[in-house]
Amino acid sequence: MVDDKKNSNPDVISYLRQTPNTKILGIPISLHIYNFAKPNYEIKFQEWLDKNPNKERKLVNVFSQKQVKAMENAYNGVNAWFLKNGNAPVISDSTKIRKSVISLTKYYQSKGYFDAEVSFKQIKKDNKKITVDYLVTKNNPYFIDSLTTDISSPVLDSLYKLYRNKSLVVVGDQIDYTKFEKEEDRLVELFRNSGVYYFGKNNMEFWIDTLGLSPYRTSVSLEINDRVVEKNDSVYTEPFQIRKVTKVNVFTDFSFTDKNKAIQDSAYYNGYNFKSTNKLAYNPKYLANAIIIQKDSIYRDTEQQLTRAYLRDLQNFKPSLDIKYEENEDGSLTSNIYLTTQKKFTFAIDNEYITSNIKPFGILGKVSWSNRNVFRGAEVLEVSFQGSFLNVAAELADSDRFFNAYEIGSSATLKFPRILFPINTRSIIPKRMTPKTNIELSVALQRNIGLDRRNITGGLNYTWKSSATTNHKFELLNVQYIRHLRTDKYFTVYESQAELLDDISDVLVPDATYTTASGEKLYDDNGDLNSSNYLEYVLDDTNGFSISNPTEYEEAVDVEELRSILTEDALVPVMSYTYNYTNREGFTDNSFSGFTAKLVSSGNLTSMFVNKSSESNKKELFGLEVAQYLKTEVEYKKYWGINSKSTLVHRTFIGAAFLTGNSESIPFSRSYRAGGSNDIRAWNTFDLGPGSESNSLEFNVGSLKLTSNLEYRFQVVNNIYSALFIDAGNIWDITNSSITDSKAKFNGLSSLKDIAVGSGFGIRYDFSFLVFRLDAGFKTYEPYLSSSNKWFKNYNFGNAVYNIGINYPF
Repeated sequence: MVDDKKNSNPDVISYLRQTPNTKILGIPISLHIYNFAKPNYEIKFQEWLDKNPNKERKLVNVFSQKQVKAMENAYNGVNAWFLKNGNAPVISDSTKIRKSVISLTKYYQSKGYFDAEVSFKQIKKDNKKITVDYLVTKNNPYFIDSLTTDISSPVLDSLYKLYRNKSLVVVGDQIDYTKFEKEEDRLVELFRNSGVYYFGKNNMEFWIDTLGLSPYRTSVSLEINDRVVEKNDSVYTEPFQIRKVTKVNVFTDFSFTDKNKAIQDSAYYNGYNFKSTNKLAYNPKYLANAIIIQKDSIYRDTEQQLTRAYLRDLQNFKPSLDIKYEENEDGSLTSNIYLTTQKKFTFAIDNEYITSNIKPFGILGKVSWSNRNVFRGAEVLEVSFQGSFLNVAAELADSDRFFNAYEIGSSATLKFPRILFPINTRSIIPKRMTPKTNIELSVALQRNIGLDRRNITGGLNYTWKSSATTNHKFELLNVQYIRHLRTDKYFTVYESQAELLDDISDVLVPDATYTTASGEKLYDDNGDLNSSNYLEYVLDDTNGFSISNPTEYEEAVDVEELRSILTEDALVPVMSYTYNYTNREGFTDNSFSGFTAKLVSSGNLTSMFVNKSSESNKKELFGLEVAQYLKTEVEYKKYWGINSKSTLVHRTFIGAAFLTGNSESIPFSRSYRAGGSNDIRAWNTFDLGPGSESNSLEFNVGSLKLTSNLEYRFQVVNNIYSALFIDAGNIWDITNSSITDSKAKFNGLSSLKDIAVGSGFGIRYDFSFLVFRLDAGFKTYEPYLSSSNKWFKNYNFGNAVYNIGINYPF
């Protein structure tokens, strides 16, 4: 109780030395988990066996000694898990209660309530439980009446006065020790980034005086003393000075075990001295690009931190790299950078077994190889080869052998720690922004799998960080080449679509003599329906099925739409720019926001250099139509930290793709989809949309997407967390495609009624290095239902969607 009012502020509760077992919705779940277990089980079990020798003999008669021991170990493991993830009953401790009183008193005093009074009252209940009430009377707070400074060093005094308007300790504010600590941090950062290398928190102190002033008013004094120097067994003080870095040494192959080994090779470039105990492995010109510390410039903490981060990010040196400073006779500084190289070559082999509907069994092997410092400029080349021997369904294979198909693929990435561009970009993107160039290429080939897809992807992109909060990525080129070689096998691979046409043929019964407009038979020699020919027959406008049988006709349109999506060949040459902002200050920070914007252009530049095909009258390259479109995306995230173990998270995403040139559709791989473990979790991926259309398609895509999510995450006990969430959104078509149903199109604000809503809960287990997630999503509002009331119609566990994921969805 604080001033006779109940207080549940997490910050205040954190000062209690003893708190009751955590409750979720009034239930102490952590206690119940603990009570499932038996503390000291092994000892108690052995004592029970010693008292009941006949029981042990009976166990051994039924099971072997080894089996009995295995069962004991299994039970011990389960028992230990409950003990670890549960919380033991909290026993009242008078010592901890008194310490809680002291902690609460200090807390309120730190907030300016110097006269705060804290006491406690214990209430014993009949069920052997005790309630402890802490009674806090804050009394009047104290305010800052005046602020003076006593700064001995003239340099520090000048810097302080120059930036005094940014002080966090302000006259008229209530006393708050947290602000004093933050002001100390601000001054340390200010001075050390202005060249005052030796300054630290121990050189300053705030004094608060409550005597001689009007009631509840204080005078605050900031005292900053001179530097204390220890030299030649003597101790003296001297004013702080701004220090310059006049020398930078870079030891490129430092080893602690060989630290006294003589330098064998050295080089000087642009103010940097590179030294090596072996032959110098790095080109000084390129390695210098990753060192932000500058010769003949004043010392700055930020330059040291950026240098450390950039060098670690090169993947050439061990994370234990060190940067130390030495004071020279003239008072200047020498910066010594100690780098310990990683192995130049690494090699890895992985294998796994896979299975799916199309691939009942397969063995996959992967070989990975990396080469560091490829061109002596800290570049990294990563190459991988992977292949699979597979057993696929007999109707898809061309061989009777067990392993009747294969997949092979290869990928290569070459990373440069600098911008590779014909024009010098250093004035726009200086090295302090840690620029990088990435060149990527991947090839994937299939044989007798699905539609025998060939996929080649290559790209060149640049990344840089303009500030601690802002990242940029510019893709100068990202080309994807997709070709399917066995589109005639479509209805064999996607059997559900063939079955759907069979169902339609039960209504639109074709005569055995019927043929398509091109003369193709609707039945094969075995009397089975030829799905491709029958689909052509139904969609032929001259047959009039759109009028006589509109339902079956629309179903056939859906089948054709899906087939065109999954069999399309595409050449997608993309240029894009991505802007990313986040003000998160550290891994433990759970109150922050983030913003990402992306602009994509596909084929619009390429098409300027490509002629139209005489056959298709469209821009083609390598025999494929060039996909032309513009896409823009915006995503906003906001995190509110309720306390250190619970967070409220919001995300909103909107993306739209607009056709340009002669393109009639957005490539399937670049279209939007809805549903899935990181999206609208009450629907599986591809199941939702577009719009309010209800169809039988397995892969629903659109060119406009809008989603919004709200999730409350909280700790249940120890590493077990939970979440409650609401997801909303949908996809629509904005390409004006002639085969798209009107319900799937976006028609302005009126289409917002098509936004689907899902809600649910999740259980997560935090392994520290990753989070395992299980979410259950329930369909809350279904825009495609024919009934007027579309809320909670299928809101039950039978229609729920269960999603397994790694890490948080956003």
